[in-house]
Amino acid sequence: MDHYISLVDEANPALNAVVARDDERALAAADEADRRRQDGDERPLLGLPITIKDSLATAGLVTSSGSLARRDHVPEHDATVVSRLRDAGAIVLGKTNVPEYLWSYETENLVYGRTVNPFDPHRTPGGSSGGEASILGADASIVGIGTDGGGSIRVPCHYCGIVGIRPTAGLVPETGCWPSFHDTGLLDIHCIGPMGRYVEDLALVLPIVAGRDDVDPFVHGMPVGESAAVDVAALRIGFYSYDGAWRVTRGTVDAVEASAQALAELGCEVEEVTPPDLSGATDLFFGLMAADGGQRARSDLAAAGGRHVAQMARLLDDIKPLALDAPRFFALMRKAFAFRTEVRAFISRYDVVLAPVTAGCAPLHGRRSGDDGELESYLPFNYTHAYSIAGLPVAVVPAGAERRLPLGVQIVAGAFRDDLALAVALALEREIGGFRAVRTGGERDEGS
Repeated sequence: MDHYISLVDEANPALNAVVARDDERALAAADEADRRRQDGDERPLLGLPITIKDSLATAGLVTSSGSLARRDHVPEHDATVVSRLRDAGAIVLGKTNVPEYLWSYETENLVYGRTVNPFDPHRTPGGSSGGEASILGADASIVGIGTDGGGSIRVPCHYCGIVGIRPTAGLVPETGCWPSFHDTGLLDIHCIGPMGRYVEDLALVLPIVAGRDDVDPFVHGMPVGESAAVDVAALRIGFYSYDGAWRVTRGTVDAVEASAQALAELGCEVEEVTPPDLSGATDLFFGLMAADGGQRARSDLAAAGGRHVAQMARLLDDIKPLALDAPRFFALMRKAFAFRTEVRAFISRYDVVLAPVTAGCAPLHGRRSGDDGELESYLPFNYTHAYSIAGLPVAVVPAGAERRLPLGVQIVAGAFRDDLALAVALALEREIGGFRAVRTGGERDEGS
């Protein structure tokens, strides 16, 4: 605990990734963990320092979700996932920064300010789990918990050179997350999952946080399969690098193809595939998110008194016209369910499918992924939106680099086959390098 407190102290002034801490409480818990270990306590995470996204309730530690409406909110109870981690022996080292109300791929808010990418402070770590990815990418945290609606685990992992998994919809309870998404048009699309430096850490943590809590109505009692038992060489792999909505960079194509080649060399049956029409995923995602025209968000954020970061203020205005009456909402739901069915049928033809995470490496703050153009469209994130709507498990692992910045790859498996996604992620981590620690304060990429 002393070691990781010192690493956060060293890295965080440049990153602004960890936004709430109670070092005294954490060190006391570490002392207690030492005593319990000496007494024979063998809980799997006993004494492990972890970081938690600031949208997940932590009893006794401020949880703001990046909003002035909750700047001083200190929960009395842990989120289900936090409680399960503590029960397994883990110790919360700190909370990590998020975009205001989680509604952005740029991690910035009026409570704590902007978080930067550990590879280049002029670039974003992504969002909404950007603080978590930033501190992990700087090698100043061991493992953490993020959330993913439209790519909020996957995109930050991709931008910061770390690993993460968006679990199958219905595997991990959302209880204790604010804002809640299950009672909105997104239904079960929003997920909670682990992020880290190494895939085996994801495989350790995911079964601990998974499972019904009899509060979240969407969560099933499905067990997490043992990824170590998977014979990767026997798997059938599909891959593609264009989804019909947005072209990715050459480096991104190379990362996907290098991943496919590495699996072929392990003995996998690998083929390039053409996915079904995924081009409507982004419109579907935002249609579901904004089905009430933002009324719920405005109510949740009312205590902020209209004080928002510029991007959030624009978004709240932009989605007002998207409000749907009941017949149009149910028509949208039918379209989303049909899309889910079609994508799941496509994935079921393979054990896993490899795809880009987004259009390119981490862009400059406020710019578009892939080419640093103005962020006028969310279509570069269509690659993640498709599997959000499908509700499928997706692991991300580093697979290449561009402009001296990391590139990841999505590893998509069938529903409740999170073990397959993790097994392939582990194989790729071993074959093509995986996590590489970066220290903050390096030179800016002159190519930008």
